[in-house]
Amino acid sequence: MSRCLALFLAVNIFALVASPSSSTEPIGWRTNGTGSYPKAQPPLTWSKDKNVLWKTPMPGMSNSIPVLLDHRVLICSEPCQLICLHRDDGKILWQKNSSYAELDINAKLQEKIKIEQVEVEKLNKQISGLNREADLLRRKLKDDATAKPDIDKKLADLKVRTEELKTEKLKFAAALRYTYPGTHGTAGYSSPTPVTNGKEIFVAFGNGLVACFDLDGNRQWLKLIEHSTAAFAHSNSPVLIGDKVLIHFADLVALSAKDGSELWRVKMPPKHGTSVTTRIGDVDVAITPNGKIIRMEDGVMLADNLGSCGANSPLLHDGKVYFIQGNATATQLPETLTRPTKIAPLWRSRVKGGGYWFPSPVLHEGLLYAVDDRGIFSVVDAKDGKLVYEERVELGGTVYPSISLAGDRVYVSSDNGNTVVIQAGREFKELARNSLETFRSSLVFEGKRMYVRTYKNLYCIGE
Repeated sequence: MSRCLALFLAVNIFALVASPSSSTEPIGWRTNGTGSYPKAQPPLTWSKDKNVLWKTPMPGMSNSIPVLLDHRVLICSEPCQLICLHRDDGKILWQKNSSYAELDINAKLQEKIKIEQVEVEKLNKQISGLNREADLLRRKLKDDATAKPDIDKKLADLKVRTEELKTEKLKFAAALRYTYPGTHGTAGYSSPTPVTNGKEIFVAFGNGLVACFDLDGNRQWLKLIEHSTAAFAHSNSPVLIGDKVLIHFADLVALSAKDGSELWRVKMPPKHGTSVTTRIGDVDVAITPNGKIIRMEDGVMLADNLGSCGANSPLLHDGKVYFIQGNATATQLPETLTRPTKIAPLWRSRVKGGGYWFPSPVLHEGLLYAVDDRGIFSVVDAKDGKLVYEERVELGGTVYPSISLAGDRVYVSSDNGNTVVIQAGREFKELARNSLETFRSSLVFEGKRMYVRTYKNLYCIGE
């Protein structure tokens, strides 16, 4: 009987360890922040008509990454929707909006917003008119270079008038706070990935709203934090550690997971990449894309200048953190960190890929795999930063999705829907090429399945 009991416990413990969806660890951006799924065995090939287990149309585009929790798949959609689907068949279980209309705003403030929005709209029309006038002058300059002095003077005057109108808009703070900010067409408002602790789901949108839902889609709280100051559009995802949700629109802000109240705030320009969290000694910390270590208890910066990864995210593995964006840096985290400390890097190196580094890297068996937006694929030795090899993978389009690893296969995708599957190792070996449809989300794997959020659909790929 004791042997049977031991076997029963061992099997069930293994099942809990083997299934990421049953973990008590937060599940969110790139599942656990690494984009690696070492036990996954998905199909090598697929298309819109091959190895598709199910496909569910989405109400709008999004670049958010699927989050797998038990029988649920969580995903976002434009403009500010959180959607929960059943993993078995892709059926939508519920979908919830997070808009300004759902905020609890008193009648007096609502009336003020309404009045101010009229004035802001008038100013916006004037600004648009000045922009059109400036465009016409620039076109005229292309046809008549001799008019440059006169046109330059007129353009300078238009710029001054435009800035004056923008300054005038700042007087209407209520209208601006409760009006959708500008965004970029490639990102929209729903690029951030949800994060869950297995009981609640936390989501942030480019309109500055952060929300918490239970697993049945009942909203627990909704908070307007602030509009993002990131260039082009907001894209970094909420991060959950302990009882805090880390948000970065304009400042780095920690919210209470219980009620969304603000716990602390640090003045820090946002990046498009997402922070990673870990524990150093008995201290919970966040490591930001611009190389800072922030203590989660109170927002105190414990270290700086660890590295920078531009538009992607730092990669944490086995007590080391890696930053790659042309310049590559590795830093060994200390065993304890309780006060501000200068931490020297393990190594610094340079990879040849230029352009933008939108995709985040992966690490497998001592090798870092990175790619830039043009498809220059670089493999770096994680021990010393030396370049192992470099290969241009012709995918067409722009490589926005982060790299994913399933088993010992590396997956690199571009926004035209093409994905190249590469054998992990010290020599380049292409295994397959697949085409789906436009997407900028990153691939997520579990078992023999792959999940991908395209502009129009959520796909479950398997055999």
